[in-house]
Amino acid sequence: MTDPFPDRRQLPPGLHTPIMSLAWSRDDSTSLITVAGEIDMSNSHLLTELVEFLCQSPVPLIAVDLSAVRFLGAHGITALLQASQLVTSAGARLTLRDPSPFVLRVLGAAGVMRHLALDDAPIPRGAALPDVVLRLARRPAVRPSSNRAAGQRPYSPR
Repeated sequence: MTDPFPDRRQLPPGLHTPIMSLAWSRDDSTSLITVAGEIDMSNSHLLTELVEFLCQSPVPLIAVDLSAVRFLGAHGITALLQASQLVTSAGARLTLRDPSPFVLRVLGAAGVMRHLALDDAPIPRGAALPDVVLRLARRPAVRPSSNRAAGQRPYSPR
């Protein structure tokens, strides 16, 4: 079999695979954006731009399927929050459909779940934050002090 693209340079394995892929479908009442791969600083704007485009002719619901997302960075979280604001200001509703356990852990740890709506689908197993992470997140920070030897109490924010 001959290569249909003979001028194509040979790339190292894995470089031809996209970091993130977006797919969009629409029925009468819902636009569905399916995201796969990684949402990071190099591509998060694409998600926001697609949502902004969909808001030009809004439907009542825009769902973002995150079941195939394997990495969600800070820029990805920001893109989801911006998308939610864009959709809300267009008079529609944005929901996250079937987020992977990893995505739920990241969004929960970032404390942004109250700003994002989940579809009515059940939360996948393993998505909840472990109890030890929740306890550590609630523990007040203690700042080390060089005056401890002098009998002074360490600094603790209130």
